[in-house]
Amino acid sequence: MMNRTGLAFAAVAMALRLTASAEEVENKLEGVVKVPAFDLPESAYLSEESRSAMKYFRDVYLPEFLTFAKDCGDLFETNGDLAKAKEIRDCVSQNYFETSIYKDTLEKHPVDISAEDIAGVYTEIFVPKGGVSEKNKDRILISIHGGGFVAGARSFSHTEAMQVADLGQIKVISPDYRQAPEFRHPSAVDDAFAVYKETLKEYEPGNIGVFGCSAGAMLTAQLIAKILQEGLPLPAAAGLFCAAIPFTMDDVPGAFKMSNGESAYFVSAQYGNPRSADELIDTQVSPYFDGVPANDPVVAPGDFDEVMSKFPPTLLISGTRDFALSGVLASHQRLTKLGVEADLHIWEGLGHATFAYNPRLPETDEVHQVIVNFFDKHLGQNE
Repeated sequence: MMNRTGLAFAAVAMALRLTASAEEVENKLEGVVKVPAFDLPESAYLSEESRSAMKYFRDVYLPEFLTFAKDCGDLFETNGDLAKAKEIRDCVSQNYFETSIYKDTLEKHPVDISAEDIAGVYTEIFVPKGGVSEKNKDRILISIHGGGFVAGARSFSHTEAMQVADLGQIKVISPDYRQAPEFRHPSAVDDAFAVYKETLKEYEPGNIGVFGCSAGAMLTAQLIAKILQEGLPLPAAAGLFCAAIPFTMDDVPGAFKMSNGESAYFVSAQYGNPRSADELIDTQVSPYFDGVPANDPVVAPGDFDEVMSKFPPTLLISGTRDFALSGVLASHQRLTKLGVEADLHIWEGLGHATFAYNPRLPETDEVHQVIVNFFDKHLGQNE
């Protein structure tokens, strides 16, 4: 009978596949691992309530989410016609407000929504129906919406901001920054910066927090770099969710590595689109970054340790099924190495931005409570 040492070695051998063929060994020596196809069930760690919420998403939310914008037209066929682009964007917004995702989120997290021009930027304001708490009356959060630098304004921005506003009993504002295909970098970060600069006239920097999901996380990082570049005081804390700090890849300006990290390969296969080891996702991410200059710390703050080392306390959030998980992990690793206070939270079984669009999911509440607690901890410390 094999002793415990032998059993342990056998287990390791199985894990490492030490009995691999010569071809497999050669691939491994090159850093390439051949992963056979396999079925991936929902995690055993998900509760029955979570499984039920996931099923509801697949049955009800997802069909709406995939079709709500289909009759509004194609932004990439407007040929620079700003009026036509606005018409399409308005249509998308109105259709999104009719989805179950939106209605269920607003019912669960009732907020008053208004808008105002802040430094020339249309900005939405989210205030909890029950009012801002006493401790938050001099605090504010700026939510930078996601949407791939193409979409999300006056739509995704609502579901992202209202949950934090309600749970945190705090005022949240969300700038409608300029996006592709009508505009290019640095339009979005310039708009976010203009709103932040104007906000400094009413709020102390130590009472301001900035956060974003997906493209919003990348823009949040770019905004921090822009604030440093312009010599303004930093916000008290930042939140990078569903994505993280942009890094240049292969010397292509405006390119970002997260689409080519390990998690991106795993998730591509998971959703039925496996990629070969040498198949890189287009590094330009979106037309928004066409023609951006090289060696720019605002485009890719991750390339500059002197920028990243000055980041405020930063919260990073992702899920095990998020294609951008590798980028989040790499960002947390670099921030920690540079001495920045960086909190990392990874949720088992969640995909890209899952917590932003599933109000029935228990983990959605958990994520937003972590966000609320993080900003509550860091805002007001310099009063």
